[in-house]
Amino acid sequence: MRRRSALHLAASLAAAFMAGAGSGCISLGHPGPEGEGGTGEGGTPGSGTGGVVNQTGTGGMGVGGQVGTGGTITGAGGNGGVTGTGGRAASGGGPGSGGRSGGGGVMTGAGGGAGLGGRGTGGAPGTGGTVPGTGGAQATTCNIGPAVNGSGSFTNYSFGQGTGMENGYYVTACGYHGHEPSGNTSDTVENVASMSPAKAGYFAAIPSQSSSNFDSAKYCGACAQVSNGGNSVVVTIIDACPENSNPPCQQNPNGHLDLSVPAFNALGFPVGNPKNTTWKFVPCPVTGNVIVRVKSGNPNEIFIENGITSIASVSMNGTQANRQSYGAWHFNNNIPAGATLNLTDIAGRMLTVQVNSTAQNQNQDTGKQFPKCM
Repeated sequence: MRRRSALHLAASLAAAFMAGAGSGCISLGHPGPEGEGGTGEGGTPGSGTGGVVNQTGTGGMGVGGQVGTGGTITGAGGNGGVTGTGGRAASGGGPGSGGRSGGGGVMTGAGGGAGLGGRGTGGAPGTGGTVPGTGGAQATTCNIGPAVNGSGSFTNYSFGQGTGMENGYYVTACGYHGHEPSGNTSDTVENVASMSPAKAGYFAAIPSQSSSNFDSAKYCGACAQVSNGGNSVVVTIIDACPENSNPPCQQNPNGHLDLSVPAFNALGFPVGNPKNTTWKFVPCPVTGNVIVRVKSGNPNEIFIENGITSIASVSMNGTQANRQSYGAWHFNNNIPAGATLNLTDIAGRMLTVQVNSTAQNQNQDTGKQFPKCM
């Protein structure tokens, strides 16, 4: 029989939270169609008549003049045909045919000039495809936390066991919004590392010193890969497991995780509190961008979720924010619309995002994400 963990949010922490106490290939493009060259037409053959006796016959234009009849002096050859005009400019136009040779009297008439080939200009060059998406910044090395090899332990819990509620959703120790529409196997959380809707229910609580001291809040938004033989899940840390009210968390503060029921079930543990287990921190397989949300009732505080790693520091206009015990980042002044936030993750990487609206308690897509981790 699986063992349920103790409640995660003590009344004092839940009350403090809800009261706001201080609280992306270059497309090759198709080339332009090949232009069709016109074939140059040769000159129109001339029709010349030979000269009369004792006079010089004049050939006609085009094919040379015919042989002059009679006369002591032979008629001069007819003039050649006019030069053929090339075809219209287009791709690969073949050369124009030359004018046909004029037939002379005695002397051969001059041949028609060679037709000018259509200097065919190719079709307009194909326009390249759109500039490829960058797919985010280049992946970097990330040092995001230790692995717990063989010394881990797990329990499971659900929101319905006592997590505080606000505006119709559960509020976790890290400030995430949770839902439990139909029992503990239906738990889901917004803005967690879910590659599919089903995995929106994969989350975990990490040991904290007490119900009122979330000393491990730095792990809010981090991800852990939990393994049991051939089964493996990735969970997002969104909650605290107080050591003063949960014995397994107290007994193994550096190796215990309290998993959501869907995540626990996916691992297939035969007992409710397995020992000597393995898990490790990993980059979150998130989809989309970093999400920010101004805290309800506290326009000077903001939650930052759906990152690849956990957030280590936040500043606005050079002023550093302080992380509250319930996961929000606190500024001394209200956060204005259009504010620029400089985020630094646990791996020391920086990202600049904007807060588009001062509307409270609404998820805002920043349109940006940290680089992937190698």
